[in-house]
Amino acid sequence: MPENSASPTSKLPPVTPAAKPKSGDYDRAHVPMSEEFDRAKWTLPPIGIVLIGIVIIGVIVGGLMLATKAKPAVAGSIGDVTAVQLQDNTILAAIQIEISNPTDKQWWIKEISSTVKTDQGESTDTAATASDSQRYFQAFPDLGKGAAPILKFDQKLAPGQHMTGTVVVSFPITKEQFDARKSLAVKILPFDNRSVTLTK
Repeated sequence: MPENSASPTSKLPPVTPAAKPKSGDYDRAHVPMSEEFDRAKWTLPPIGIVLIGIVIIGVIVGGLMLATKAKPAVAGSIGDVTAVQLQDNTILAAIQIEISNPTDKQWWIKEISSTVKTDQGESTDTAATASDSQRYFQAFPDLGKGAAPILKFDQKLAPGQHMTGTVVVSFPITKEQFDARKSLAVKILPFDNRSVTLTK
């Protein structure tokens, strides 16, 4: 029986180490553990560019907000004010106001109110209707003496129109307190725009 001098492993082909795949040659579903994961591949641009972009966006948004913001369409002032004392420490006040519409759109009055500020605090009242105001003028002639026409709810102010009108309100204070008031304001609320507040 001849001797077998070769070892059992001598017939196997030599093993050569596998070549390391180049970057981008591997399947992205099987990323080798040697890939670096210590930082993101995509980084933000320099902080200066980011800040400039934020400022530009802010300026654009601010400009759009100012351009689309509803602006008061009416300007005016408070003129003569007359008050009469009632029996229950309440006064009626006839406030004359002048308003003008400098825009090219019509302006409709929805509501009118007035606020008086005294040492006792603030008091607000909605203006009386035209019919009620006429009754007050009849009952208290001094209240309506020299008063301009009543400013009505739903009254239209045409483009470029200037108007003088009177509103009648009631406050739970005495005439002396009203005459010594700190301020008087009339707020006009339109149907399709911001309110306008006149002060005196």
